[in-house]
Amino acid sequence: MKIQTGNGSWIALSQMRCKTVKYDYYKLPRTSVVIAFYNEAWSTLLRTVHSVLETSPDILLEEIILVDDYSDKDHLKEPLERHISVLKKVRLIRANKREGLVRARLLGASIAKGEVLTFLDCHCECHIGWLEPLMERIREKETAVVCPVIDVIDWNTFEYLGNAGEPQIGGLDWRLVFTWHVVPEREQKQRRSPIDVISSPTMAGGLFSVSKKYFEYLGSYDTGMEVWGGENLEFSFRIWQCGGTLEVHPCSHVGHVFPKQAPYSRSKALANSVRAAEVWMDEYKELYYHRNPHARLEPYGDVTERRQLREKLQCKSFKWFLENIYPELHVPEDRPGYFGMLKNKGMDNYCFDYNPPNENDVTGQKIILYPCHGMGQNQFFEYTSYNEIRYNTRQPEGCTAVEQDSDQLTMFLCRENGQSVPENQKFIFREDGTLFHEQTKKCVQAERTTSMGNPAPLLRPCSNSNLQKWFFQERS
Repeated sequence: MKIQTGNGSWIALSQMRCKTVKYDYYKLPRTSVVIAFYNEAWSTLLRTVHSVLETSPDILLEEIILVDDYSDKDHLKEPLERHISVLKKVRLIRANKREGLVRARLLGASIAKGEVLTFLDCHCECHIGWLEPLMERIREKETAVVCPVIDVIDWNTFEYLGNAGEPQIGGLDWRLVFTWHVVPEREQKQRRSPIDVISSPTMAGGLFSVSKKYFEYLGSYDTGMEVWGGENLEFSFRIWQCGGTLEVHPCSHVGHVFPKQAPYSRSKALANSVRAAEVWMDEYKELYYHRNPHARLEPYGDVTERRQLREKLQCKSFKWFLENIYPELHVPEDRPGYFGMLKNKGMDNYCFDYNPPNENDVTGQKIILYPCHGMGQNQFFEYTSYNEIRYNTRQPEGCTAVEQDSDQLTMFLCRENGQSVPENQKFIFREDGTLFHEQTKKCVQAERTTSMGNPAPLLRPCSNSNLQKWFFQERS
């Protein structure tokens, strides 16, 4: 059967099929739900707890373990203890010091009685029927780590908005930042039914179920990671490279509030990402470091034990992960002399600079020139062997292009793997340092005064001016 990919057809068919599934509850494993929190609001924390109690079949719910990561709010002291004292199956444990999300979750996992661990954030609302599909999948395949579809709860009104389209899968960019993506066509073709699980290269991190036995076999969380950030990608790499599968189940829905400010500081996220890169990414970690030069200097602790775990489990290479699990991710070439800051010879210390309008859309905005800062990120570009000037720090990747009847450089979506380069995205990087735009037969020139109000690279008739000479510099 071919899967419908149009949003309306897909959602209707999926919802209808999900409602018809029958479960043999006596054969499904029981789960401990672990919810770590720090200074969480009363309403959102209790909304999470009560929604789990009200939507989970009693036979499948072993317990709810609340882990207080050393909160100092009064309402999370005696009032919380009094409230949950009358709630069946709810346990509260408190850390003796701030542990951070990773170790707080492990505190809960260490005392869990269920066969399955289900981790939830502390500002969720579970949907009726959310738990059964997760338990059924883990019963079928113990090495599956399964995530629900994450629905949106409005931050301002706390209204459950649901999910407007078909489920999305997790990805990443070369800064090691988690990204959302539509389900690729290759994955749709492998699925026989709209309610089949969907393979996902990475997880958002907060909401998933895993066999407790398998979680421990995989090495649980990396306890060398501090506070929060990066642990989701590290665990995703480990699942796939060490023989498991990471999946999204379309029949399981959990609402989630995406706070404007996370309860945990991301101050340690860089070190956590470096640990993930050092253990799991092999030679591809250099692509990460090129885009985050400061990450090379970040203290990240001892990863000897994690490398030994990888060897013990006989895990696959990161190359295998890219080729088999995430082939949609473009792998930069990063040829020496053709990546880094794109600097102008005639305008001292000014570089190509691009700040996308939002995290999920790298296109549609003009490229400007800005004082070079050497931090990668919005000033990191790559000139490829296909004559593209790529901005491949974020996903989806953007390529420098020229709109019709314009001399300004605008960011367009890059071609996908295997496609030919659009003519308006082709630039020839000549030996003399000029960037020649084939379609218009003009060269890229640095201009101090532009209609945009700031310096910018514009197309001009080719000359021998240093304002038309460019070079790449990897670091300051």
